[in-house]
Amino acid sequence: MNLMYCLIGFSLLFGSFFMHFLKDDKVFNHFMGLLTRDQRNTYTKIIRERLFIYLLGTVVGILLAITYNNVYKFNICISLTIIFVAQMIIYKIYPKSTYMMYHLKNKAQTDAWMDIYTHMKYNWIKSIGLGLLSYLFILYGIK
Repeated sequence: MNLMYCLIGFSLLFGSFFMHFLKDDKVFNHFMGLLTRDQRNTYTKIIRERLFIYLLGTVVGILLAITYNNVYKFNICISLTIIFVAQMIIYKIYPKSTYMMYHLKNKAQTDAWMDIYTHMKYNWIKSIGLGLLSYLFILYGIK
């Protein structure tokens, strides 16, 4: 069972690192170039709100992991799993004030937004896969 927590926890940890390296700025720059000043301001507010939610989820996850570790014996694998699962759950259920899609005015903007959505979705899948491979590589390297 501990191996499963390590697999999940470290895959999510490594995956979160890989997400930062897989980002393609061209997709985002193209989208930003299509927006009006008001739309860019709205987009910036949405980004800040989402960052707050992400950080809130991280803090809640860390507090839950600390609580777990105070009750049970410390386990890095379970702690990582608690942190990242809590982070994802909080991000998914936390109410969002608005969505960028509601502020787009033409097909070029919605197409560019869908390019970002698709890019980020596939990056998330690739990053989790790379995180899993990284964990397995380290695990078998240690053995």
